[in-house]
Amino acid sequence: MPTTSRPVALLAAAALALAVPAAARAQYSGGDADGGVHAMTILGMPISPRAVALGEAMGSIDRDPATLWYNAAGLAGLRTNTFTVNASQRFAQTQLVGAAAAFPTDIAAFGVAVRVFNAGTIDGRVEGEPSGDNLRAYQYVLEGGGALQLTRWWRWGGTLYFSQEVLGDQTQGSVGLNSGMQFPEIIGRLTLDGGVRNFGTKVNFDEGFKGFAPPLLGYVGGAFDVFRRRNLLQTPMLFRGEPVIVDAKILGEAFIPHEDEPYFGGGIEATVNGVAVGRIGYQTGDDNRKGLSLGAGINVGQFRLEYAFRNAYNGGAKFFSNDPVGDSHNVSFTYFWGEQRANAPAVPVIVTQPLDTAALNETVRQALDRQLQTLRPLLDSLRSQRVEITEGDLVARYVVPVHFGFDSATVRDSDLVVLGQIADVIKRVYPSALVTIEGFADPSGTADYNRRLSLRRAEAVKQVMVSRYGLPAGQFKTVPYGEQAARQVAPGARRDEPGAEQNRRVTFTIDATQHFQP
Repeated sequence: MPTTSRPVALLAAAALALAVPAAARAQYSGGDADGGVHAMTILGMPISPRAVALGEAMGSIDRDPATLWYNAAGLAGLRTNTFTVNASQRFAQTQLVGAAAAFPTDIAAFGVAVRVFNAGTIDGRVEGEPSGDNLRAYQYVLEGGGALQLTRWWRWGGTLYFSQEVLGDQTQGSVGLNSGMQFPEIIGRLTLDGGVRNFGTKVNFDEGFKGFAPPLLGYVGGAFDVFRRRNLLQTPMLFRGEPVIVDAKILGEAFIPHEDEPYFGGGIEATVNGVAVGRIGYQTGDDNRKGLSLGAGINVGQFRLEYAFRNAYNGGAKFFSNDPVGDSHNVSFTYFWGEQRANAPAVPVIVTQPLDTAALNETVRQALDRQLQTLRPLLDSLRSQRVEITEGDLVARYVVPVHFGFDSATVRDSDLVVLGQIADVIKRVYPSALVTIEGFADPSGTADYNRRLSLRRAEAVKQVMVSRYGLPAGQFKTVPYGEQAARQVAPGARRDEPGAEQNRRVTFTIDATQHFQP
């Protein structure tokens, strides 16, 4: 019996060309990822439910550890440590699992990931004829990389990977890299992206045979924020008395594979208060790519659960028909913990020259801007409750609708929710800033009495922020303005007159250039 040398048959088996019907294979002469011209096909498989549900248009997505597999530049938007586990039941009863972890620091964001593809047991063939062997086929990928925020409108990221393919008793590895960029909100609410994936070494199973390589491709795309909310997926607001805030994002991506036909993907992602997530996507392409995807998720605090269903238009099968060759089911679990500053190395600083205060203020300004972007849904909620927010250079003023009864300094229960939201903003954006609580009174009574009454009101609000919401007492300074005419909302209104309650109020002034002493 002749010796069995079967590099071509084995590589075709890895691409599942033997397990997928002929009608599902590429229509182009160059073949496709499933048509038997590529090794390391795991590198071209979508793994996260978010990617599947959006037609793989992930190039402009940020603040998600799964971006490590698509465009690592998105890691630059992370504000917390993250860990995600993904699993997929794919076509022809194969499985794909993966895990990724990402860690933001003040310098850059870093991530590591692993993927494993179980291609099952495949009948071996020699020159097209069954050999009688059952070949075990699987692949895995180890990768790591990071991302930098080069400017406000420019992020760059990249990863290095090692991929191993095992076909029966033969195995080969490939080393390569991915590189991508994002240009967030470069034109209004439009984010653009572009990059290259799977630029790696070829796989040679037999001497002199050099025809198989990872599925190299380039991509360009973008995303448009339909509304002006930001990052609802990482700052969810539960529905307990909160207004309903709907956000949506439209995404699209063009893919240009090496030696294959271009294809396109796109989708819409919508969220309600950052808790409920819905997605729909579509992808073109002839090689078992064309199809509709649906996805859903729930995001509560530090946890996110997601699911996606892909219905590939395979071999003439109708949408949502029972198609074990074309359909896939995808699930993931993501956990967020810690914060960016927890990863900062403790490096001693020795000042040998005068501080550049202008540069220091600019650094503080940029840091505050990034933090406020993550809290945009919360700020929108505050505005919906008639909180007037004035964001100055490094000083912010919050005019809070906390009003008092006539001759009273008691904080009403109905005002505790909005004070809790103000406390959340202070904790997350201004943890070391000095906060001034200003008290006011209507012009009833003497000026001295009204000054003392407005001080009691400011002190009462301070006590709520300290005892109920756990903020340090030293962070607050109370200032009484009494009936000061220049600061009255309704000049002269007193007691039960229209507008008098607006004069009996407090405001918060947050100065990021001043720090309190614990």
